[in-house]
Amino acid sequence: MKLLLFGGTFDPPHNGHVALLRHAIEAVQPDKIIVMPAGTPPHKAASQTPDEWRYEMCRCFLSVDPRVQLSRFELQRQGKSYTLLTVEHLAEKYPGAKIYLAIGSDMLLTFTEWHDYRTLLSKVILVAQSRDAEETAQMLPAIEALRKENAEILFMDVQVLKLSSTALRQAAEEGKDISAFIPLEVTEVLHRHPIYRKGIPAMIDAGYCRSLAQKTLSERRYTHTCNVAQLAAALAKQYGADPQKTEIAGYLHDICKEMPKAQMLQMLHENAIITDNVDQKPAGVWHAAAAMIYSKDTLHIEDEAILNAIRYHTSARAGMTKLDKIIYMADMCSAERNYKEVGELRALLQQNLDTAITRALELSLQWLTEEKRDIDTDSIAALDWMKQQAEGTH
Repeated sequence: MKLLLFGGTFDPPHNGHVALLRHAIEAVQPDKIIVMPAGTPPHKAASQTPDEWRYEMCRCFLSVDPRVQLSRFELQRQGKSYTLLTVEHLAEKYPGAKIYLAIGSDMLLTFTEWHDYRTLLSKVILVAQSRDAEETAQMLPAIEALRKENAEILFMDVQVLKLSSTALRQAAEEGKDISAFIPLEVTEVLHRHPIYRKGIPAMIDAGYCRSLAQKTLSERRYTHTCNVAQLAAALAKQYGADPQKTEIAGYLHDICKEMPKAQMLQMLHENAIITDNVDQKPAGVWHAAAAMIYSKDTLHIEDEAILNAIRYHTSARAGMTKLDKIIYMADMCSAERNYKEVGELRALLQQNLDTAITRALELSLQWLTEEKRDIDTDSIAALDWMKQQAEGTH
């Protein structure tokens, strides 16, 4: 049996990885293909991305060929992930298998630095790939040197797009769209989890925030929270907002809504500087500021877009971002809302986000006036700003 081992940190897997795997499969024609996300690599710093998320991203390789299987072996091992140990594990699991090890140029050029590389050479056939003429020129002397040590090497000179996982991570952290360079399955994982988002701890994703809301809020408030997050996610898709940030803000916007008033006021007093003395504003907006403080201090979220969307989901503000607008409108139009004007707002929301939020602000101020309740000056400023923006477009 011929077994092809394709390993790497895969943080994230990209189209270059997929192309390399395809070429290796074509050259080897293996009976079985094992994709092995690395645990703690001996030659570089361990990945900061949670193992399970890297494993989830590696599911993109399953669509390459029906013979592909994913393995958690290195993720579950303690200590350094030496390739020799992985190969010995596979040799024991598949007695008599001929093991082919797919490697790129960087791994080939540093192969003599690998743990007990000579023993490893005796147990595998290297499948080395070059992506362009420059890499080929660098690799050929290294291949010749390894062959003098009795290495079996299958060399392929292929033309594929040169991509770097490090560069893609950095681009994603800067908010750039990397979807053109990664498989669709990886893009979907990145939409579900804030893996490469600055200002959002790795553990904080939509699922975690939903679970937190469920444990914190009453059933009625939790239902509203889920409705807001779901509508916000749909609006993010419709209007081109960040889906991860939108769902996180949706699930956290009311996280302090049912907090005892004394505890909420203490939070606001202790953070008067960052909340602009919000405790002096109408009581109806206190929970929003408290939720922002909780998200920042307890959950360690530093992303200003998320924090502001939470902070202003009740009052709105002048200079609202798209995320601010979406959370505000999702809160106003969530599925359980049944006030008489909600149908009008929902219809407007499907047509134009700015038109909907302008009308929502007008209605909100009208209701507060009729009920003789205090009005937050942020809401007045928000409506004025929205009208100015509309006039500026004509």
